[in-house]
Amino acid sequence: SSGINAEYGGRGMTQEDAELVIGLTAKYKDVFCNEMMVHELGLQPPSDEDSPLKNGLMTFVAFIVCGIIPITVYLFVDMNSSSGDTNFYISIALTAIALFGLGVLKSMATYMSWYRSGLNIMVLGCIAAGAAYGISALAEWAFKPLGEDFCNHVNGTMIGNSTVDI
Repeated sequence: SSGINAEYGGRGMTQEDAELVIGLTAKYKDVFCNEMMVHELGLQPPSDEDSPLKNGLMTFVAFIVCGIIPITVYLFVDMNSSSGDTNFYISIALTAIALFGLGVLKSMATYMSWYRSGLNIMVLGCIAAGAAYGISALAEWAFKPLGEDFCNHVNGTMIGNSTVDI
């Protein structure tokens, strides 16, 4: 509630009055939760018109569209070319732009400014992508000493020195 207190103070309310308003609204759970959502989190309270099915479908579509963006560069290039690093960096840039755009779209459902929401989603997405990349690099490093036989074993069943897919 200190954020709400500061919010009210920023609008010219005295500390004493801000505490009185917070104390009164805290008695009414729905009112207080809505105030917290708007002033602390920058979110709009849910309305009766919100549809979980519609929200889930929109999330699914956003996941598919945004999930395709990082790989689009590889759909239009020769995989045997020597520009692998360049393609990877283009993919990173396209992903960052897509995440920023997703954040801008998110700002339509929140009270957060479009650029702040865009940067927020882009930074969080880049951190998540970096963590996933780091974990995969660590796994590759950890399992490399096990050699090709281990990889073959994961992909199929080992029989002697050969692998048979089942």
